[in-house]
Amino acid sequence: MALTETNIVNAFETTLAAQLASGGTTMNLTDDPGVAAPAYFVIAPDSDSAREVIKWDSGAYNNASVTRDLDSKHGTDPTHASGTTVRLAVVKQHIEDAHDRINDIALTGDVTGTLASATQDVATTIAAGAVDFAMINQGDLITQSETITSNDSDTKIPTAAAVKNYADAETATLTNKTLGAVTLSGAVTGGDQTISAAVLKDYAETDQDVTSAAVLAIDLANGNTGSVTLAHSVTDIDFTNVPAAGISTFTLIVTQDGTGSRTMAINKTTVNGQAETAGKTAGAAGLTLSTAAASIDIVTFIFKDASTTVFIVPQLAFA
Repeated sequence: MALTETNIVNAFETTLAAQLASGGTTMNLTDDPGVAAPAYFVIAPDSDSAREVIKWDSGAYNNASVTRDLDSKHGTDPTHASGTTVRLAVVKQHIEDAHDRINDIALTGDVTGTLASATQDVATTIAAGAVDFAMINQGDLITQSETITSNDSDTKIPTAAAVKNYADAETATLTNKTLGAVTLSGAVTGGDQTISAAVLKDYAETDQDVTSAAVLAIDLANGNTGSVTLAHSVTDIDFTNVPAAGISTFTLIVTQDGTGSRTMAINKTTVNGQAETAGKTAGAAGLTLSTAAASIDIVTFIFKDASTTVFIVPQLAFA
């Protein structure tokens, strides 16, 4: 289907201001027809052998880009001399385009009744004051492409594919929205934002494997719980990525290796690269791990606003 609306004006006739050679695609008219492209013209309309129907596709009337020989009458485009008559007349292409546009309207059933009902519904809606926006330009009554962005026109209708693409692939920010029952299929990053009035059920914490070393490195970005099998006596404990605000904790399950008697000094603890300080324990009792091989202790480290002070709560000798 062409779905083309060409321009037409009554009783226009002019001449070629320059030769239109065989195979040429640029036409120069002597006079302005008073309409813009697209339009149909007949060159040499009164000559059975030279008559040619063309379409003015774009450009000005005196530098018009054209499609030649729409009727496929000539095997090779004829040459038209300067001064040849050019007429804007009704041709069969006008009728074909009109039919194509009508056929494109997919109406079924009782067209008269449907249109009458639709007209009444629109009139009722407008009368009720439900339409409070300015008239939408005809050119805006189109569907969106397959990409929807935040600055798209609100007067354009997105296609179903565009909506699905936006929901599946685009990045969007939800603000003041209420989510119903939701099942997550991937990791969620909280972005250090506050979550309030939450009820947790059936949850687990990440157990990060802490590597044994004299200087024990613990990164809270990898989780707030972990475990280590000591193959060294620890002289320093360095914590990184401790949240800057609020109370946070790290719980460490400590297992002695087959040798046992590994110690853990707490007089040199650092938080996020700050100065070394001694960890604090209840009653200044310090931290003395179980010494037997394969023995297990649990040590909880508590931080407040990521200050240099680390509070330490040991639970020893699990059997």
